[in-house]
Amino acid sequence: MLKPDFYIHNSNAATEDYTQCRLLIEVNSHSIGYVLLNVRGMRPVTIKYFQWNSSKNSSLEEILRELVYEDEILTMADVNETFLVYNFPESNLVPEIFFDADTNKPLTDLIYGDLGKDLIVNEKIPWWELHNVYRIPAGVHRLLQQKFYNGKYWHFYSLQLKCHKMFNAKEEGQYLKVFFYSDKMIVLVCKHGQLQLMQTFGYHDSKDVAYNLLNCCHQLNMSQDEIVLELSGLIEKQSELYSELQKYFLNVTFDHMEDSIKITDELREYPLHYFSSLLKMAICV
Repeated sequence: MLKPDFYIHNSNAATEDYTQCRLLIEVNSHSIGYVLLNVRGMRPVTIKYFQWNSSKNSSLEEILRELVYEDEILTMADVNETFLVYNFPESNLVPEIFFDADTNKPLTDLIYGDLGKDLIVNEKIPWWELHNVYRIPAGVHRLLQQKFYNGKYWHFYSLQLKCHKMFNAKEEGQYLKVFFYSDKMIVLVCKHGQLQLMQTFGYHDSKDVAYNLLNCCHQLNMSQDEIVLELSGLIEKQSELYSELQKYFLNVTFDHMEDSIKITDELREYPLHYFSSLLKMAICV
């Protein structure tokens, strides 16, 4: 089985009452991360994160099957509730007034092509007048439904928009948030509280990142001097990528956790923005 890139757990994990815990799992094409959150104490019991590259001689379904059936936390039966979050880029955010379930497939096929036979689903995004219409691998969904038969399902975009409403009490005039992964970034852009963009971009180096972010600012008529750029996920403060962003943006911050969750000593050993998106989703589901 794959070895986790991060495995954070407190010293009392073995004696934890898992019936008081919520399990949230985020799945994408090259990684899976999860947090086991004690809801009564609002503290993370376990955080794990696995990555793999596309050259591995196994399908996504095969990799996930091994993980979810062999990982000691994911094989527990007494967790109170489980949430599965799909982080795949084939998503369209449709204003509620234009939403029609009959157009879900034609819309998705028009934007992303119709060669695949994957599953197209939709969900209403809480606190936004938007529906998320997205496509997910059918085999992966069957696998996770079989394993987590009581699980509830979301898309990453939907939950992060809900988190934005829940945690960003102060609406910045121009706000750009970036979620970094090893091979991609997800960009959320708001202007005066109104969503302008949520999209996934691949990248190879720091110049790709800077180009795409500057292009977003240009296309959306936003000033890079005024915009608040908030960073989340796998980005180091002492890195070429962070230095590159500081060349172009004046207000660069890292995502942080609110008082609504207890930060354990084990978690403090890592930059909190690594796991802030997971933890916030686990709180707001």
